[in-house]
Amino acid sequence: MKLNIFLAACVTTGLLFVSEAGFSQRSAYDTPISSSAKKPATPKSGTPAKPTQPDPDKSPVVDSIQADLPIEVVEGAQTGGLFGGAAKSLRKDNILEDDMSDSTATPLPYTALYASDALYRVRVWRTIDARTQKNARYFFNKAIDSGEKTRLINIMLKAIKENGVQAFSNIDDRFTTPITYDEVVASFGGGKDTAAKYDMEGNIIGYQVRNRMVSGDSVYKFRIKEEWVFNKRDGKTYIRILGIAPLSSYTTSDGYTVANSEHALFWIYYPDLRKTLVRSNIVNPLDMGGRITWEEVFENRLFDSKVIKSSLDAENGFNENPLTNAHATEIQQQLNSLSRRMWSK
Repeated sequence: MKLNIFLAACVTTGLLFVSEAGFSQRSAYDTPISSSAKKPATPKSGTPAKPTQPDPDKSPVVDSIQADLPIEVVEGAQTGGLFGGAAKSLRKDNILEDDMSDSTATPLPYTALYASDALYRVRVWRTIDARTQKNARYFFNKAIDSGEKTRLINIMLKAIKENGVQAFSNIDDRFTTPITYDEVVASFGGGKDTAAKYDMEGNIIGYQVRNRMVSGDSVYKFRIKEEWVFNKRDGKTYIRILGIAPLSSYTTSDGYTVANSEHALFWIYYPDLRKTLVRSNIVNPLDMGGRITWEEVFENRLFDSKVIKSSLDAENGFNENPLTNAHATEIQQQLNSLSRRMWSK
């Protein structure tokens, strides 16, 4: 009898997680859980409830934590995802004698632009979707040699945590309210999970606090804020990115995305980020021998995007936000012809 009880306790031992958020971030490729999914069977009357392994897509909540039991904070246990480092290879994981990274690279200074020379200025907000065919090769690429660490969102988080780049709150897009790295993590629905520890008889003997895992796949859209300037001094149109923000939508605990809830998680002033971007290489999956930096992707406009708002909207009579596809295309055509527009005046 004692042996049976011991074996039953070993099989049924599990973890109960305390959720600290009302929603969870999910991968772009996760399949929503059907509301008609089969529910777990209810235990028969008189049968004691046994601890079970929690559903990772749910957020079960325990009523309270027993204050007299120990709480262990587990640091550095997470690997992968947005906030965990990739496991370090114990052997050289490629056949090359060196790599193409340059830890001393610095971005080229911009050409100085002056208000007296700026005959025309347009403020533009646009969205980049990493899942499109053109964008996926850079924004969604884990092809070789680097795992998740070359993804843009991981680069942004590394810049904030390790390189001193300041993040700003999403209360506006004018970089008015600095936030800490911990506040950035919280914006993803990240944070801490408290897990109960059990003995062989199913009794709670303590708790473990671990970092909550957030998948890199859950962040696949970015907001860009930029200016287009026609400079009369040299007759050229300049495009300068001012800010960049990862986007997310609220997701319920059962996996459904809340309609019209897409929002910026935080903002980074793009000129502050350039130094990190120019030192971050991406492997082109179509040509693994050739690499490109994240700074080249942005400065050379090697991405697809959609205009969602601009300072040209009012004069065109557009008042929706975001712009319809037709109006977004029309605004982009007007931006592309700024030079002709200015010389025709």
